[in-house]
Amino acid sequence: MRTGVHISTGGDLARAPEIAGELGCEAIQIFSGNPRGYTKPPLKQETISAFRAGIEKLGIHPTIVHATYLINLAAPKDEIYRLSVESFLDELRRTRDLGGAYYVLHIGNHGGAGMEEGRRRVADAFRRAMGEIERCPKILVENTSGSGTSLGGTFEDVAALFDAVGRNIGLCFDTCHALAAGYDIRTEEGTGRTLDLACRLLGRESLLCVHVNDSKAPLGSHVDRHEHVGMGEIGEKGFRAFFSDRRLAGLPAILETPKDSPDADARNLAALRAVLSGAPIPVEAATPARSPRAKAGAKAAAEAGSRSVARTAAGAGPGAEPAAGAEAATGAKAAAGAGDRAGSARGGRAKAPGRGGAAAGGGAGGDGGRPRGRNRVGEKGRTAGKDREGR
Repeated sequence: MRTGVHISTGGDLARAPEIAGELGCEAIQIFSGNPRGYTKPPLKQETISAFRAGIEKLGIHPTIVHATYLINLAAPKDEIYRLSVESFLDELRRTRDLGGAYYVLHIGNHGGAGMEEGRRRVADAFRRAMGEIERCPKILVENTSGSGTSLGGTFEDVAALFDAVGRNIGLCFDTCHALAAGYDIRTEEGTGRTLDLACRLLGRESLLCVHVNDSKAPLGSHVDRHEHVGMGEIGEKGFRAFFSDRRLAGLPAILETPKDSPDADARNLAALRAVLSGAPIPVEAATPARSPRAKAGAKAAAEAGSRSVARTAAGAGPGAEPAAGAEAATGAKAAAGAGDRAGSARGGRAKAPGRGGAAAGGGAGGDGGRPRGRNRVGEKGRTAGKDREGR
């Protein structure tokens, strides 16, 4: 596998290859601009040239661009949908210009309009992109933890979208989201069943990328909270079982793990590479520094997830999922708060994708719930406040 990290650039995309090179990345994931705004300034040609030259020099591939938090192609509100589609199309062009092979996004949140209506809107946007954008990068949809009104919590749901757009898209398999959605990938048998299902419904050729994240919340919790490799509910043993499946060989494996210490990315890369090589995770990689507040946030998310699982075990059934999601969101909010404070201490960089919620009618950066921060949309679709890019 080609291992890599979602790289934080602090607003300077041209630096991303240098940072990735220092970490020893073989693949890379980035935002193409401010991850919390619908619109972005055009990429300067010198930025594009410097980025592509750096990637080529270091032999890093593929380049993967992650969608910004606000994009929700399943949004029921017409204005939010319009802004999301425009941002989606712009980011695909930016991905192409940067030499990106894949563009990864969560399918979206239907906000109560229903799965079928939400899926219809997403499919319309995908078909428009494929029809309008010359040399359109491959769009990869990411499986989600299945909370609230999010789409993509089951592979049957993902397959329905594939059918709607002609099956010319791909899958980015997120390990944390899969476990939280109820797919037990911690054993060879569980991984085999999960990938058998995904490949049968979507096609083996559609499995193109893995997001490697441990989970702070338990199996079936529908709580999307990422943890360091080997330190969560999947654990070192679980990751070894997961990566033993030959269908994953050769895929890019991208870390979106917490950045709660200056060397967190290096530690997680060391842990991942140890797992892939069959070696024990180094002690220094298994014990990253973490603030007491971050630890408390992780514990709150896990406890909320346990309550969600208890509701399901008690017979609440699928109809209770929104309530379970709301309950889990309490723990997620606590963990997010700790993460926000840690991020501020590191200089205010934006967090990695996929950890936390987004409003059902607004962004789809998480699997449901409230967006991180107050994203006020102005006349030109920009968010209020200072533009930031990075993780």
